Amino acid sequence: MMDDIVFKLKAELRKMRRGNLLGMGFNQKEKNCLLGGLCPFLLEYQRILFCVSEILGQECQIERQKLDSVREAQSKGDNSQKPAEPPVGTWLPGFC
Repeated sequence: MMDDIVFKLKAELRKMRRGNLLGMGFNQKEKNCLLGGLCPFLLEYQRILFCVSEILGQECQIERQKLDSVREAQSKGDNSQKPAEPPVGTWLPGFC
C-alpha cells in the first residue's frame, strides 16, 4: 500500500516542470541524505522524501561528488600507491 502511494507521488513529481520541481527542493531546508551529508536535492513531498536528481533521471549528486573526489585523489596520487576504492554505502531506490 505504501509502495502504491510512493509510486503515485513520484509520478506526480515527474509530471511537474523541471523548474518548479527544483524550486520546491531548493525552497526547503537541506536534509541529510541516506548516503551521508546534506543534500539540497532531497524534496519532502507530502511527508515523503524524494531525490530530485533521481526524478529528473540523473545520478545521485552525493554519489557523484564522492566518486569525483576519489578520482581526483587517484589522479594526484603516486602511481605506486594503491588506488583508493570508491565509497560503498547503502543504496535505496528512490532516495539519494
